Amino acid sequence: MSTYGRLLRYVLPYWKRVVLLFVIITIFASLSGVSLTLIPPFLKILLAGETVESVAPAEVGSQGLPLPAGVERMKNAAVERVEGYIYSGSPRDRLSRFCRLLVMLLLLKNLFGYFNTYLTEYLEQKVLYRIRRQIYGHVHNLPLSFFDREKSGHVISKLTNDVTMLRGAVIGVAASVIRNVLLTLIALVIILLISWKLTLLTFIVVPINIALVGFIGVRLKKRSHRAQEGMADMTANLDEAIGGIRVVKAFNEGDYERRRFDRYSHRHMMQYIKMKLWAALSSPTSEMLGAFSFVVILWYGGGQVLDGLIPAEYLVMFVGAMLFVISPVKELAKLNNVVQQSLAAAQRVFDLLDIDEEPLGRGGVAAKFEREIVFDNVSFEYVPGVPVLRDVSFSVEPGEVVAIVGPSGAGKTTLVDLIPRFYTPNSGTVSFDGTNAEDLNLSSLRELLGIVTQETILFNDTIRNNIAYGRSDYSDEAVEAAARAANAHDFIVAFKSGYHTVVGDRGAQLSGGQRQRIAIARALLRDPAILIFDEATSALDSESESLVQSAIDRLLEGRTTFVIAHRLSTIQHADKILVLENGNLRERGTHDELLGQRGVYRRLYDLQFGATG
Repeated sequence: MSTYGRLLRYVLPYWKRVVLLFVIITIFASLSGVSLTLIPPFLKILLAGETVESVAPAEVGSQGLPLPAGVERMKNAAVERVEGYIYSGSPRDRLSRFCRLLVMLLLLKNLFGYFNTYLTEYLEQKVLYRIRRQIYGHVHNLPLSFFDREKSGHVISKLTNDVTMLRGAVIGVAASVIRNVLLTLIALVIILLISWKLTLLTFIVVPINIALVGFIGVRLKKRSHRAQEGMADMTANLDEAIGGIRVVKAFNEGDYERRRFDRYSHRHMMQYIKMKLWAALSSPTSEMLGAFSFVVILWYGGGQVLDGLIPAEYLVMFVGAMLFVISPVKELAKLNNVVQQSLAAAQRVFDLLDIDEEPLGRGGVAAKFEREIVFDNVSFEYVPGVPVLRDVSFSVEPGEVVAIVGPSGAGKTTLVDLIPRFYTPNSGTVSFDGTNAEDLNLSSLRELLGIVTQETILFNDTIRNNIAYGRSDYSDEAVEAAARAANAHDFIVAFKSGYHTVVGDRGAQLSGGQRQRIAIARALLRDPAILIFDEATSALDSESESLVQSAIDRLLEGRTTFVIAHRLSTIQHADKILVLENGNLRERGTHDELLGQRGVYRRLYDLQFGATG
């Protein structure tokens, strides 16, 4: 399906309002066309004096496009009724009657014009709302591998800047095309009825106009795509710099970041200027060709008036119709630019939507954990040909605390990321009670899990809402109980607003130990059957470490736990210790058993505590 066709699918739920919009546009265009036909009566009222003679149909019909007999009779009958209304009475009566008719016509036209604008904006925002919702929902369903390779600024740019650029193309373009085409057709009907020869001259330059505008549109689409990519790069750079502002300030590299932003900003500026240069060519090109056509009409039409072939007031109406049609033709030329820019943005949006989501589970089996979790010859690689895990096999029973240790880069985090199915193995299986994790319903699987990450993630919200993250069914008592168990209650109530204290961006108002205890309280409140814990006490002072460790001990009670251990002193009482090195499971056992093997674990232990002989 074409890009524009995919966009139109978002309009279908609002088809009734779209039909109403098109009816309103038709009425508006018709009233605009009727206003043109009032030019000859007005001139006659002003110039004819006491008597007004109607122009016989034959006087104009000899130059205008012939109509079928039935249509001709209907036209003549309508003309007679209107002229009978306008031309009766004294000149001042006729002028007064004409002005009343004109005011009523303009009032109705502008009323329908208002409804046209309102309904267009309403439908555009409704459609953009649907698109944004779908994109945002889709982004949350993408696998972690997508975020590993994609800059967050690019995603943000597509959700904001690119979707906003779809605004004109979705409803506005279609509405504007219909309105301007109708206005153009009405004007064309009028000028064809006056003189088909004059009309023919008008269209001599149209093919040239279309070809030039089309060429400009193709170039504009390419430039627009580059400008949008430049905006995405600039947004990504901005997101990284602001997100890492502490590092920037700590290393005193504000000037470096400014120079980096200047490069992205300058590149976007030049791409945007080039796009606008092509966009600016469309309107003057179309206008110059229109002006040339207008001069030709004045020359040829004036000659016909002088020869007595067309009444002067009808030439004025013809010229008025041509001036009237210039605006919709220019708008149609500009719409091509809008469409090309919007299609470039739409393509980037659909490229994001076309990325495969996380598999929800082949069989949709509800996850449960009553017997064991088994890793069976699991291998995984982020980059093809570069394995991170190699044939890892082990099992875990309910209530066991499993510690995972090893040198940096051994594959510890990758191993635990396979449990909530952030990634799926390239070979081998991870199973729960004998069911392959890939066959489990993803939502039910993650309901079993609680995860406390090494990098504590808090949201710019209240402490209470961070602990009860995403859930409104937890009572204040339950939230407070979780905070107490995590040794967080005392410092929380010390704040002026207590549990309603806003923690700032990424928890900036809290210390590292406080953030960690809030994260532990969040996991405790969920009461998960399986806990994944990436120990993060190494960066804390002694007092904070003691408080956090005490909270961790409560968190581990009665739960099956996977602990990525950096300090071996914290996992000496683990039921099972897995030792990874270069993606291979080198050793397994208890603390005492592994020390006795004098292998990788003993080497790591000696490095931390010193050799004991």
